[in-house]
Amino acid sequence: MDVRRQVGRYGEDVVARRLGELGWEVLERNWRCARGELDIVALDGATLVAVEVKTRRGGTHGGGLEALTAEKVARLRRLIALWLEAHDGSYASVRIDAVAVSLPAAGAAVLDHVRGIE
Repeated sequence: MDVRRQVGRYGEDVVARRLGELGWEVLERNWRCARGELDIVALDGATLVAVEVKTRRGGTHGGGLEALTAEKVARLRRLIALWLEAHDGSYASVRIDAVAVSLPAAGAAVLDHVRGIE
């Protein structure tokens, strides 16, 4: 596995652990279909949430949330609809969150969780 994938996987691990600490139920990680991938699918109470994780080391490539373009958000909407088609369940609502994970040279990861991105 290359370094970029290792960093991304580590960020997803940190976010999944944090969501669990918040009482969320992580239903699936790295769900893939022909049209793409959802990093994390979780339940926040009765709300189904697709969580996009963007992990960055240092500050050389900008913040992770800057990578979420309107096109990317539209793709995430299509992917969560496909996930819903593939899985049974009843959810009060559905939303898309984004979590930017910054990995400083020293110290703990810093998370910036944005709920309900549009």
